[in-house]
Amino acid sequence: MVGLERPRLRPNFPSDLYDHSMAALHPLAGLEPREEDELQMALRGFVRELREREPGVRLGADPEELHKQRVATRRLRSLLRSTRPQLADPDRAERLRDELRWLGRLLGEVRDRDVLIAYLVEELGTIEEAGAFGAILELLDDEREQAWNEVLAALDSPRYRKLIAELEWPPALRDGERLATAATADYGRLRKAVKRLGAEPKNEELHRVRIRTKRARYAAEAVGGESRFVARAKDVQDTLGEHQDAVVAEERIRELVAQVRGTGRTALAAGRLIERQRSRRAAARAAWPKAWKRLRAAGDDAWR
Repeated sequence: MVGLERPRLRPNFPSDLYDHSMAALHPLAGLEPREEDELQMALRGFVRELREREPGVRLGADPEELHKQRVATRRLRSLLRSTRPQLADPDRAERLRDELRWLGRLLGEVRDRDVLIAYLVEELGTIEEAGAFGAILELLDDEREQAWNEVLAALDSPRYRKLIAELEWPPALRDGERLATAATADYGRLRKAVKRLGAEPKNEELHRVRIRTKRARYAAEAVGGESRFVARAKDVQDTLGEHQDAVVAEERIRELVAQVRGTGRTALAAGRLIERQRSRRAAARAAWPKAWKRLRAAGDDAWR
């Protein structure tokens, strides 16, 4: 399958990627209470996941290793954002979030192309003109290889090593604060965001709702939240994720076709694929209100 080969050489790490942020972090010693609070325990689990996936990411044989490292990065960022008003040292946590955003962006560049390549290969198997799409798949594969090289360079960088070292002392809540407060607040913000939607939400509005749903789910899981709420949140995420994937796929197909000298058969295959993205979006838009209604019922029971 296109996209499965992995480069063997690693480029030098670009110096401009390590020009800020981590040098400003506090010294490690004495930052946090000796006894971990519930936030620190949750964060430490995701830090462990991030580190454990690193060898698999470097090897490059299984795309799921990179995906899981990316998810761990996103969970860390999400919890630090959700608990920001409750943190003992919010400035330190914000700097850590900036560094996690840097790492997550690099991992996301690879993961997004893995997802798109896999989807296109599967869909092209049902299209007669699929052979004309080879140049586009090669272009995507080149993008993926470059993005993966940047991930490898990042993992070898002082910036990454310093981030991992800092995360060994996760930020703490202020005395008396509870993680459940963040979960309740995240659900409240999600509810308000959905209430503000019009009858025909824009694509970017639905994407923001998906992000808020994910944030509320992560906070609930960190608390050990009600399983029905978590399951319903996953349903909404999946539905709106399908919508967003279709939006991105259509945009990328148009961009890639414009970059290659395609034939009429290439344009025809692209047209068929674009039409399928519109059908995906329509199906997701039809399904998501019901999924949200179920999530709202579970959320009201759990957090209101």
